[in-house]
Amino acid sequence: MTTGEKQIRRVLVSVFHKEGLEILAEAFRKADTEVVSTGSTAAKLAELGVHVTEVSDITGFPESLDGRVKTLDPHIHAGILADMSNADHVKQLEKLNIKPFDAVVVNLYPFVDTVMSGADSDAIIEKIDIGGPSMIRAAAKNHKSVVVITDPADYQLLANRIVSGEGFNLQEREYLAGKAFAHTAAYDASISEWTSKAWQKPESLNTNDEEDSKNAESVKLPANYTRTWSLEHTLRYGENPHQQAGLYLDPLHKGGLAQAELLGGKPMSYNNYVDADAAWRAVWDFAPQIAVAVCKHNNPCGLAIGANAAEAHKKAHACDPVSAYGGVIASNTTVTLEMAESVRPIFTEVIVAPDYEPEALELLRTKKKNLRILKVATPPVLGLQVHPIDGGALVQSADKIDAVGDNPENWTLVSGDPADAGTLRDLQFAWRSLRCVKSNAILLAHDNATVGIGMGQVNRVDSCHLAVERANTLADGAERARGAVAASDAFFPFADGPQILIEAGVRAIVQPGGSIRDEEVFEAARKAGVTMYTTGTRHFFH
Repeated sequence: MTTGEKQIRRVLVSVFHKEGLEILAEAFRKADTEVVSTGSTAAKLAELGVHVTEVSDITGFPESLDGRVKTLDPHIHAGILADMSNADHVKQLEKLNIKPFDAVVVNLYPFVDTVMSGADSDAIIEKIDIGGPSMIRAAAKNHKSVVVITDPADYQLLANRIVSGEGFNLQEREYLAGKAFAHTAAYDASISEWTSKAWQKPESLNTNDEEDSKNAESVKLPANYTRTWSLEHTLRYGENPHQQAGLYLDPLHKGGLAQAELLGGKPMSYNNYVDADAAWRAVWDFAPQIAVAVCKHNNPCGLAIGANAAEAHKKAHACDPVSAYGGVIASNTTVTLEMAESVRPIFTEVIVAPDYEPEALELLRTKKKNLRILKVATPPVLGLQVHPIDGGALVQSADKIDAVGDNPENWTLVSGDPADAGTLRDLQFAWRSLRCVKSNAILLAHDNATVGIGMGQVNRVDSCHLAVERANTLADGAERARGAVAASDAFFPFADGPQILIEAGVRAIVQPGGSIRDEEVFEAARKAGVTMYTTGTRHFFH
């Protein structure tokens, strides 16, 4: 036997989910293992032919308070926590007539499943496990003497070691203890996430003093930001082939893009998910209007509103047919056969929508076999966003189209005549579309569709040039910038940017304003007779 190995002679088993107990039961019978267990777990093991000692027989105290108290007893926890390399601990156990455990097998009450079932608060609270995490943490802490198993996938491993008499060495016990701590941490993180939404700070705890004022955002930005995601599956690679990647799911969220149903095509890649997420959120910025987005490299290369899905797609694709090659298409309404017919000749990596007409799905499956077809049950749910940085993370609320300045009624006319109804509609469309374009962003629009997008440039002048160039070179020579409207995601620092748009024939511009040279910018628009509005709101997307 190698140094540090710990044989398994006495085991504590207390599990909510009974699947896989057959594996352990067979090993217990073969090795004549001493098994201590609780209530329903003990009954299941006995049914499987295992001789079981009930916890209550050891504690001398019955399970009570509707099962809330079973294992919370020194006779159990001393047996888990005793360091058997410590002579004093060994003597104390002998004096107290307590036998040590060699292994602890526990899985927890289904808290997340209960939340997701729509149960009421009382039912959810009853599924907050107390004894289970206590046993797991105790065993993990005392891994020098105890092996802890929380994952049913490890039952076969434990069974093999019990039957062989091999036990586990110290490194193996350390690994399993770390896995156990991760298990309880994720469990507690889910509880914390639920309580942060269900039990918000009441007004009665606000003292209105200086400290309260300083921490006014504490409910939205908690002092400890605890969340957990569970690995669903690994991906072939990350953003590049040499990077590892996996898809993790939020256990307290269902129906989102990460939980999308793959109706056809190849498995999703890391970049597929990034682009699909950008496109999916972009189209829902326009709900309840029907919208379609075509995205590439986390940027829209076309976005449009239409009377139906097919019209919206044709208008969005027309913005930049070159960049649409190998892109992602998102629709916020059911994909019709007519839309599927227009998608058919275009090489597309992913299409995502809330649903598909049966004929549309059949066409896409049979004629575009590699196309990843995603069905997403619910619109995006926008909460806090996390951006890791070296040594920490930046957390912010999601950028939504809900600021005061996002409403055209609150815009300020700084140049030209007030926009007519059609122009104002296009300005509003352009302004909403900017939210999903990487900064610096300039967007040209006409008839509720993008016609030119300048994105991701390090200065606004280049973005203006790019938006005009794309508008005028990607539609068979048509000068689409002329007569279009323009939007800028942040203020123009100089008049040179809007001057490029004005010279290209843009008829109206909307921008946040706020530059120290605002008057120069406004004056350039006034001299040209171009309508300009300021919003007082910015939509940077870095």
